[in-house]
Amino acid sequence: METVLFDFGGTLDTNGVHWSEKFWEIYQKFHIPVTKKDYEEAYLAAEKRMNELVKKEDDMITTLSNQVNLQLEYLHKYKRLDEYLHPADAIKNSCYLDVIETMKAADNILRQLKGNYKLGIVSNYYGNLDSVLKSLSIDKYFDTIIDSKIVNVSKPDPNIFQLALYWLNTTPEDAFVVGDSYDRDIIPAKKLGCKTIWLNGKSWNKPAETKDADIIINSINNLADIIINSINNLADIIKSTGNKLR
Repeated sequence: METVLFDFGGTLDTNGVHWSEKFWEIYQKFHIPVTKKDYEEAYLAAEKRMNELVKKEDDMITTLSNQVNLQLEYLHKYKRLDEYLHPADAIKNSCYLDVIETMKAADNILRQLKGNYKLGIVSNYYGNLDSVLKSLSIDKYFDTIIDSKIVNVSKPDPNIFQLALYWLNTTPEDAFVVGDSYDRDIIPAKKLGCKTIWLNGKSWNKPAETKDADIIINSINNLADIIINSINNLADIIKSTGNKLR
């Protein structure tokens, strides 16, 4: 195994908390007077508009600001949320601080893996993923960064993972894929023949079965050790059967 492909947008940045759930946590923290149903409607409406609004140079905090503003705009317009109850900056800043905290663990993982593995990001994003990763100081770890808007292919299409593998000059059999979305990360990666690590956190929805996940984790904190141990175990199995690692 020589390659690790990570999702971004619910994995490295939130430790398995889907962004719909992350925003909702912060809405509750600030006692925004909306139902979860109305909030989810606003979240989906905002996501549809993000590709139009986001600029290539937008960093992480600008991206969060755009998302929050679009959500609150929708809630004000269609759900009669009083605009004076919109703590947009507080929501944005609270989300950003959570990401920065999660980045401490992510940075440690990436630092341990860098040099021993080819690392890549495969994400359904808005065309500004390079700028976001740079603003979080983790762009230096990746040998390839795949932003769905830039390459015009989105998960769950397996071709977005195949593109990353092609650019890294590696094969599915030599790659781990780590993601929080079972449908968008794990199933398509497994179809290609990758080894899959599902980060089972706070998802938008839960899968009925998990047979395509080779490894299931609940936190990224020990991910480097899990990957290294998994490879060592695989090497032991191959050695015991008389085969050789390629």
